[in-house]
Amino acid sequence: GRVQPRRTSPPMGHHEAGDTRGARADLDEGYPKSGDKVSVHFVAKLQDGTQVGSSSESGKPFEFVIDERPREVVIGMELAALTMRRTEIAEFKVAPRFAYDDLGSPPVIPPGATMLFEVEMLSWVTQMDLFGEIKSVKTPGAGERKPERGQEVVISMKCTDRKGNVLEEHSHSHLEHIVGDPIFGALSRIVVTTLASMVEGERCSVVLTRDAVPTDRRYMRSTVDLELEHIFDSRDVSILQDRSIIKKVLQQGEGDVVPEGSKVKLRVESATDGVEPLYGFVGPKTLQLIVGDGEVCDALEFAAMEMRVGERAALTCRAASCVEIELGLVALTVPKIVFVVELLSVDGGCARGAAAAQSQADSLAWARRRKDAAAGLYRRQRYALALRSYTKILELAQGVSEDSEQAEEARELCLPCELNRAACFLKLSDFSAAKASCDKVLATNPDHVKALFRRASASLGLSDFSGSMRDLTQVLSMDPRNGEARALAVQVKEAQRSYTKASRETAARMIACQESPSSADAEPSEDAPEGLAVRALQQLAALSACLPVEPCMR
Repeated sequence: GRVQPRRTSPPMGHHEAGDTRGARADLDEGYPKSGDKVSVHFVAKLQDGTQVGSSSESGKPFEFVIDERPREVVIGMELAALTMRRTEIAEFKVAPRFAYDDLGSPPVIPPGATMLFEVEMLSWVTQMDLFGEIKSVKTPGAGERKPERGQEVVISMKCTDRKGNVLEEHSHSHLEHIVGDPIFGALSRIVVTTLASMVEGERCSVVLTRDAVPTDRRYMRSTVDLELEHIFDSRDVSILQDRSIIKKVLQQGEGDVVPEGSKVKLRVESATDGVEPLYGFVGPKTLQLIVGDGEVCDALEFAAMEMRVGERAALTCRAASCVEIELGLVALTVPKIVFVVELLSVDGGCARGAAAAQSQADSLAWARRRKDAAAGLYRRQRYALALRSYTKILELAQGVSEDSEQAEEARELCLPCELNRAACFLKLSDFSAAKASCDKVLATNPDHVKALFRRASASLGLSDFSGSMRDLTQVLSMDPRNGEARALAVQVKEAQRSYTKASRETAARMIACQESPSSADAEPSEDAPEGLAVRALQQLAALSACLPVEPCMR
């Protein structure tokens, strides 16, 4: 007799193979895709109702991988699976070209037969070929963001062999892990590659090939189960983007980031060296400050500017940016400090986004006030904070429309801000950025003395001695009594002489090494040392004549 298909839902819909517009059960969201391993029950019939196959014959669900090569099922079955949700039951009428074509499968299926497939979609597992090993997704994650190497995440990991014995496990500790950190030994490569393909909340398993870990046969055909519980939102909030202040979000806040000039309450919960509490720390403590005015240390200032109300964050900072009397942190002897902070409230301020909603006149008035505050920061040697203020003012001024009444005022604001940015960059030893700021000013004001002098200073920092002297010569031609330019010219000439001397000494050492005896049959001679010295001096003289007077700058 015939085996009836299993039905777990209302009567089946009817589809034409290759047409994915048929009715779908409104059950689970999502559909399988190419590469997924699906599990179905099916009954295959000829158009006259003759049953020619059924998964019930084996007593267990039928599994196949969509688009596997060579194919495990007829194309019509794969197309059917792509249109189905979990637990859906449907009937598909499959044309010969999507089934057994003109050849059929004698003696059961005649040539050119149109097939009927009754299919129940039980489940599917999303699979991905990572590096020879196959990753199977057990629980899909949320969103599209995937962790990158160096990013902090919370994971659990378990590795079992073919018999189910646990080889390695981190499944109960909610492990905080930096992607790429080789803490998993022989499995580190597999963990890194797998995490790079996961999204937050995803659980998956990876079945390793026999050669996945050639140095340890215990892992042959083992299974690694991974869960990506959380991806920390970590970013560098330092002004030079030198990773001196890294903010890691522990709890998301609400609203926009803090506008510069706002009054805020910032609670500092703890201060450690990464492990142990810092000696002398006075806290937890709530600080009240105007953001951007330099009332607290740089680490807290820059972090507050990138936070939202209610946000908790961990700040990993170099000790130089963490000296804060209010917290008892004065004589710091550790290289790194970790703060845990929470932004409690915000009042007032004007960020670029907020300024856009105001009139341009009000925005420029705010910019002028912040320019005065930035000048005060520079005088107090808070160069990083001053640089950030000048940068924000410059962004606002450059956003003023050219056909507005405030266009001329905005242009007048841009030049001193760019010049002052160059001064800040010089104090922070970012000579390339300082030179770039001066170039912008000189593009429209080629005889600007301050811009030329600061570019000369930046060029000296970059060892571009000829470029530095060229700018200083131009300054002195316009202002022969400029004492700063004269003093800098002396420094440039001295640096150039030191460079030339060091280059010649390096060349001499290289030549001396090349002149060491290389053949075993060289005749010993009492004059050999002297002869070597003479030849070295001769070659040095020839080479020195070819050396550039100043370094070749690219």
